[in-house]
Amino acid sequence: MEANKNNTVLIVEDDLGVQKQLKWALSDFSPVMAADRESALAAIRRYEPKVVTLDLGLPPDPANASEGLRTLEEILNLVPTTKVIVITGNDDKDNALQAIALGAHDFTPSR
Repeated sequence: MEANKNNTVLIVEDDLGVQKQLKWALSDFSPVMAADRESALAAIRRYEPKVVTLDLGLPPDPANASEGLRTLEEILNLVPTTKVIVITGNDDKDNALQAIALGAHDFTPSR
């Protein structure tokens, strides 16, 4: 079943438990899941969601924010009007500031 583009929320998260929690929390929308940068960019192209939740700790380097920040940049390069909300277990203030500087709509540590 194809998600309704007007109601689609892309959840970019590599942890299956967190994916399920976010899917449940956003059940009034049409959530689409992606676990890495490549699948996130494919979903952006396919569904054109207006809102994305993004974890910064993505494979192949889930212990660092580099892949998530790169994903953020690429999402906003493809669709600059997308609202990206960074939801991550990484509560490093420098990463929060960098994500906002790159264009994230908001940054929320999940701890």
